[in-house]
Amino acid sequence: MRDALCLVAAAAIALSARAEDSVALLRSGARVPISDISASGVSLAAARGKPGKVESLSHVKDVTGPLASKFEANRPLATDLWRASGRLERGDEGGAEPLYESLWTRSVGVDGPTRAEIAAGLAACRVRRGAYATAVDPWLEWLRQSGSLSTDQLAVQRKQLGISDSAEYWIDVLPPVWTDSTAVRSLASHEGATQSGGTAHPNAEDLLLIYQIAARRETGQPWQVDPQHAINDPAWANLAGEMVLAEADNAEVRAEARQRLASRLVPDVALWKQIWIRLALGRSLMLEPGADDRRAGILNLLWIVSREAPPTPLLASAFAGAIKGLVLIADLDGARSLLADAERRLPGDPVLDSPVIASARRATARAPTPPSVPSPDKDK
Repeated sequence: MRDALCLVAAAAIALSARAEDSVALLRSGARVPISDISASGVSLAAARGKPGKVESLSHVKDVTGPLASKFEANRPLATDLWRASGRLERGDEGGAEPLYESLWTRSVGVDGPTRAEIAAGLAACRVRRGAYATAVDPWLEWLRQSGSLSTDQLAVQRKQLGISDSAEYWIDVLPPVWTDSTAVRSLASHEGATQSGGTAHPNAEDLLLIYQIAARRETGQPWQVDPQHAINDPAWANLAGEMVLAEADNAEVRAEARQRLASRLVPDVALWKQIWIRLALGRSLMLEPGADDRRAGILNLLWIVSREAPPTPLLASAFAGAIKGLVLIADLDGARSLLADAERRLPGDPVLDSPVIASARRATARAPTPPSVPSPDKDK
């Protein structure tokens, strides 16, 4: 009888055990009650009048209580993400990226702060080593998951990604401007990039399509989108969309997109955004047949070149566009001089091996150097 009573009591205790009786030991050393834990993250229980919140698994070192077994199932993910984030924070992108690559694959289908941290880390690693085309996918996955993040988490990950504006989602050095490459062609052929049917624009799907169209344009592939329809579509009514439409084949679409871009050049516009806009205006004006438009385009690009320290990929694009423009207006001396400046300031940059620069080299090499005018003979 006593044994039976003990079994009943034990069962009652087990049944009454609640998830809130579980405690997480965080990496910071704090011990906090939790209400759930999964691959998505750890749900911190509300305490002392503060609402509960969900944190990435990387914050958790151990769990005691009824949820301990759920943590054990996710411990490898938590540990590897903590290691990857630590390496990235120390500036060891080379050591962090392989871990993030593995985590990216292992967390497919997971939503929430853990996936957001993985996506932000992988995008940051790729951006920092100059793999911009391959950074688009994790950046947009981060954008999809950003709604699950607290204000503090958002601030940390924005800084990590190189997003200088706290109210924006654009990575400062990642405009929809490409140089033809294997990675850019891969982005151009990305499956599943379709315009969103939702009402909140732009979302990650809108931006993926815009960046993909930019890649198609740069690699000489069909847009598969009607620019005349896109110019009036809310999904394209954003900085990246206007930049891409400014290089459409349709002259009216280009003019409308340039007008919208120019309206963004308000007095207090951030430097990174002004560089994006001037880059787009310069490239767009170069598509016009008139010499005056092309000169205006060159001036926009030279404005970027004249900055002391603009982001390197944008500086390279500005140099390439301005050199091409100078060749187009037959200012071969100017093109030759700017090409020499680009080679001095961008040693080893891939843009120096691009078809645009190769064409400019051929044009300037063929151009005869004006003969020097002899000075007057003082004895005569």
